[in-house]
Amino acid sequence: MPMRRILGIAAAILIAASAFAENTDENNPRRIAIWGSSVANGTGDELWKGGYAGRLEELLESRGWEVFNQSHPGDNTTTIQSRFEPGDTPDAAARYLTVVDPDYVVIGLSLGNDGIAQCQLGQTEGCTRTATEAEAVFERFASGLQQLITRVRAAGMTPVVTLPYARLDFSEREYGFTRRMNLLINSWDVPSVNLLGAIDDGQGRWGRGLWADPFHPNAAGHEEMMHAFVPSLFAALDADKATPRRRATTGYARVRRTKQAPMTFRVDDTMRSHTLTFMVRPHKDGVVAEIVGRPLNSSFPIFRRSYGAFEWDTESLELTPSDHLRISTLEVRDGRISYDSSNGNSISSRTGGFTEAWHYVSLSHSVARAETNLFIDGELVGSIAERLQPESFALGGPAERGRKAASADYREWMLHRASLNADEAAALHAGVLLQASLELYAPLTHDDANLAQSLSTVYVDSAVVDFMTDGE
Repeated sequence: MPMRRILGIAAAILIAASAFAENTDENNPRRIAIWGSSVANGTGDELWKGGYAGRLEELLESRGWEVFNQSHPGDNTTTIQSRFEPGDTPDAAARYLTVVDPDYVVIGLSLGNDGIAQCQLGQTEGCTRTATEAEAVFERFASGLQQLITRVRAAGMTPVVTLPYARLDFSEREYGFTRRMNLLINSWDVPSVNLLGAIDDGQGRWGRGLWADPFHPNAAGHEEMMHAFVPSLFAALDADKATPRRRATTGYARVRRTKQAPMTFRVDDTMRSHTLTFMVRPHKDGVVAEIVGRPLNSSFPIFRRSYGAFEWDTESLELTPSDHLRISTLEVRDGRISYDSSNGNSISSRTGGFTEAWHYVSLSHSVARAETNLFIDGELVGSIAERLQPESFALGGPAERGRKAASADYREWMLHRASLNADEAAALHAGVLLQASLELYAPLTHDDANLAQSLSTVYVDSAVVDFMTDGE
């Protein structure tokens, strides 16, 4: 397929990166401030790279951005207010937000510091004894974040919020509140980053090899959190891309049977945990999507930590991409939707009859859990153990010639840089758009762009794709 044809069609259908060029003016860099608590400050990072904030700085520095870490360990939605600006009697040791004059502010706080955790034996402060008390903390955290967002905007800066994440002392109760809060923040008109989807062990705690102590990630955990940031988020905000909203549409992309996928997305910056979502209405069996990536080999070396006279050992997850690319496939077979992993394992929907009807497909991959979950219409179909670092996604057929594409219609192509949990998959199926860590949202109608707050582009071959509306 000629590249000239692909690029031309991409420019006509979806936003091309050249339309919103990244700021690379070294003489006039744009400024980002990380403003949060200990995790945002980089606590637990044994490599001393500044945690996820320091890694984000490394990623964005060559693109014309400056990143300042104005975080303070222990802060919550109340105490952080005093560090907004110096005032008349500033504390010389405080990291005030406004002194670095940022254009963008990443608010990085946790439910844990606001006291959501259940009190342990003998504990009376910084915790909750009842569900009623925990609900009050939930409401206070949400209200506090809203106040911070309003204050940041009033000062002429643009806020970005990181979603609450894990702790080793969280139970199902705290995990439930965390998931609820993350869905709530996703409904706000503010850009956000899904940190939980990068490190969650499935129970609201840190994944194996991703924690330094019960409250903080280690270097590996900070690395995975950084990958939850959409790399072009701030450039997209600089180009005035609005927070995406679900677009009701009767349009769709119809793909005629072909030997190679007509719609592709290439991953330009390292992606780890991720979720591929789309709607499909199959007419004939065949491949509907493929992921090309490198399997990740894992090891867990021991790192000895100390705090004063106290010492302890922790595991540190080390991931090494394979030298060989592998392909994983989503396919309609005998009226069922199946996922065939590159490691040879497969999972399928339990019932057939998927042809001639719209269905939601979400493939959620967690590096933290070494697991891929397949959701169909918001329901979990099954799981496969694997770790994968994707390099490209193909929709509408196979990534390489050799297998036949399904004859099918497509809508709502999304790609998140985080593993979505069951609550989030159900919310997508219910019509909720989850904008946190969303790199691609293409409704796939004839005049739509990538509506996500990113500069990412997909490539479409019009020779086998027709854009239509219901009734045609």
